[in-house]
Amino acid sequence: MKKVGKFVSYTDQVYREVKGAVISQDIVPGETLQERQIADTLGVSRTPVREALKRLEFEGWVETIPWKGVVVKEIERQDILEVFQCRYANEGYVAKLIAPTIEDAHIQDLNRIDQRMREAAAVVNRQEFINEDRNFHMYLAQLTNNERLIQFLDHLSDQLLRLGIRAVAEEARMDEALEEHKAIIQALKAKAPETAAQAVEAHIQNTEKVVMNLIDEEDWEWA
Repeated sequence: MKKVGKFVSYTDQVYREVKGAVISQDIVPGETLQERQIADTLGVSRTPVREALKRLEFEGWVETIPWKGVVVKEIERQDILEVFQCRYANEGYVAKLIAPTIEDAHIQDLNRIDQRMREAAAVVNRQEFINEDRNFHMYLAQLTNNERLIQFLDHLSDQLLRLGIRAVAEEARMDEALEEHKAIIQALKAKAPETAAQAVEAHIQNTEKVVMNLIDEEDWEWA
C-alpha cells in the first residue's frame, strides 16, 4: 500500500488501498488488520482507517472477531456460488438491454479490449488477462447507464478478482474465454438481444464451472 494524497477523502483512499491489497492478496484471508499499522503505512490518522474498515466490513471484505479484531474474511464456497448466481441473473439482462441500441463505436471499444486480452493470452500474462476481462464486462454494464446496476456488478467483479488468476490457470481456459467473448461481440454487433444474453450467460456458466471445480479440489488453498 502507498501513502494517500489529498485530492480524495482520506477514508476513500484508505478504503481503496486496503481493498486493493485484499483483492491482490497482499493481505490474505484470516489476516488481522491493525489500525495503527495501516495508518502509519498510509500516512493518515486512525480515524479514516477506522471508517474505511467499517465500510469494508459492511461490504463483506472483512469481519470483526471478538478478542482478535478486524480480520480479512475467508472466501467460502457459498460466497462464490452466490456471486456467480447474481452475475448470471443480471449480466444476461445487461446484454439484452444494450443490444438494440449499441453503436459501432461501442463494438470497436469491445474489440480493442478483446485484442488486449488476446495479447495477454499470447504471452500468458494472466493478471493482465483478468484485468481486461473485468474491463470487458464492466464496459457492457456501463452502456446501460444504470448506476445502481453498474455499482452492483462492479462489486461482484471485485469479489471475483480474488480468484481471477486461478480461474485461468490453464491456458486452454483463456482461449475458451476469448471465443466466448467473440460470440458476445458478434451477437451485440448483430443487435440480437436474446442471442447476446445467451452468449453472456453461457460464458458465465463456463467460468463458474471452472472456478467451482477449482474450489472443490482437495489441494485448494485460498492464500
